[in-house]
Amino acid sequence: MKVLLTSTSFQDTPGKHHELLNQQNWEIDTLRGPLKEEVLLPIIQNYDAIICGDDEITEKVIRKGKSGNLKAISKYGIGLDKIDLNAAKNYGIPVTNTPGVNHIAVAEHTLALIFAYYKNLYQAFTITKNAEWKRPIGHEIYGKKILIIGLGRIGKELAIRAKALGLIVYVNDVFFDKNFIQDNNFIFIDNIKKIIPTLDIISVNCPLTDKTENMLNINLLENCDPKLVIVNTARAKIVNQSDLLWMLEHNKISAYLTDVLDEEPINKNNPLLKFDNVFITPHIGSRTFQSVERQGTLAVENLVSLL
Repeated sequence: MKVLLTSTSFQDTPGKHHELLNQQNWEIDTLRGPLKEEVLLPIIQNYDAIICGDDEITEKVIRKGKSGNLKAISKYGIGLDKIDLNAAKNYGIPVTNTPGVNHIAVAEHTLALIFAYYKNLYQAFTITKNAEWKRPIGHEIYGKKILIIGLGRIGKELAIRAKALGLIVYVNDVFFDKNFIQDNNFIFIDNIKKIIPTLDIISVNCPLTDKTENMLNINLLENCDPKLVIVNTARAKIVNQSDLLWMLEHNKISAYLTDVLDEEPINKNNPLLKFDNVFITPHIGSRTFQSVERQGTLAVENLVSLL
């Protein structure tokens, strides 16, 4: 059995997931993803399975894999938007992912981005690193209004932590847990546009689908307060990127804090890099020792079940 492993988080982090993988007596090849379609096309047919990250597993890749040995796709992570699920179904290639293993890590990372911005942590670090003693004034997040879009495991985890920190928590989701909302006294918002002008923070925590792609756009945000901070630890394309650039250029929002980009790894010509009020982390929201071990173990267990 020959398996291709492309997840760099899996590869770079020691833990029980490596032990479990090595116990399978599979032949393992590793490449450092995320891999483009043109990288996968010449090789995918040589593998019985792939443990992938955010690689471009398109219809062409799946068809080429099916023409050879490919029998299964095990996604390390939750989001399946980079895998052509219809093609996988049509070609009889089962696909699994690893839900329920990274919600704590991503929720914590979302809050870390929020604190970093409001407390001027990067600016303060840079000042003292240069042996200077200028003291920027930050803001408290207590009492600020946050809208969490997407109330899955990550959204729920974030909502609980935000409330504990004293934020006023609004939530929105197409499929929502009514009991969870009522038990925690969160405020459910059906019409996002109406609440936009009153918000301090929007956190994007929903999956990328046909309905959520470009959901945050100028039309939705046209009446937002310029103090608004948008945090995105889900998928870049949920925020309309051209509209985002326009709003940043015209000071229509206060900041954009993101762990995800529409092209990863980052391109040195990415237009977001010119803004001082844009914080970008390199898709590390779930990259903790604890979360990687959970995700990696489940990805291997899923593949064992599939094969």
